[in-house]
Amino acid sequence: MTRIAFHLAPVLMLAYGVVRLIDGRDGQHGPGPAWTVGHLLFLGSLLLYGLVIAGLWRRMPGAERGRARRITAGALAAAAAVGLVTFVRVAIIDIVVGLRAADAAEKSALADRYADVPAVLPQALYEIGPVLFMLGLTALLVQYAVVGPRRAMAAGSAVLLVLAFVGIMANLDLLPAGAALIWLALFPHSREQSEHAPAHRGAEAPATA
Repeated sequence: MTRIAFHLAPVLMLAYGVVRLIDGRDGQHGPGPAWTVGHLLFLGSLLLYGLVIAGLWRRMPGAERGRARRITAGALAAAAAVGLVTFVRVAIIDIVVGLRAADAAEKSALADRYADVPAVLPQALYEIGPVLFMLGLTALLVQYAVVGPRRAMAAGSAVLLVLAFVGIMANLDLLPAGAALIWLALFPHSREQSEHAPAHRGAEAPATA
């Protein structure tokens, strides 16, 4: 499932970006079926990114050789996961707002009403959370490039991810292109997931015999 997530997470994000472009042809985004479908795709993408973060952390090269590397990888994965949770919150609120709003004005009013829901964390964390996810995921790939055996490949992945996130933050209409870059960045790591799996199963076999 983790290997599939490396492909499906950016694919669902790309699909959301396409639906968003279609929804915005009249000059506004939502409410309506396109808004709801798009954000459901986005929510699915975000949940799968949780598996991507876990997969990168679990397979971090060299983590078994030093405590510092394990702690660093764990901290980066935790930061990305916290940011991802706040991102999931944004997607859920957008879905609820889209379902409840009858027009753009009501959508805006409901979005303001739910801006601090749930009120369990500082509002500032909700605002910077998505950026924390992007920084954490990028930093994991940077660490991969520093400690991994295929440093050129891993460095290229980190560069692609940075380009993707910068483009998306600059203009959400670039979301499909950004998602495609994210897929290119994650693709080599999905192959590493499959390469590690047989060895991992082999190592467990004697213990279960």
